[in-house]
Amino acid sequence: MTAVAFGPGLFAALLIPLAILALVIWAIVDVAKRPTSVLSRGAKTAWIVGLVAGTLLFSIAGVVVAIVYLVGVRPRLARST
Repeated sequence: MTAVAFGPGLFAALLIPLAILALVIWAIVDVAKRPTSVLSRGAKTAWIVGLVAGTLLFSIAGVVVAIVYLVGVRPRLARST
């Protein structure tokens, strides 16, 4: 039998996907919670579809969309409320 090696490699292999998932979920929840006076239903739908599809089809695309939303769009929306 081979022993399971618990080390930095396993830690990184678990931590990175969980961090990606947390980032995307944070962005989805934030988009969904925005009032329609700030972000229209169509825009909400587009952001959520982009986040989900980008993550499921190409995980790096979902991360990029989440970062664009959280760093670029979210602060502008927060200022407009």
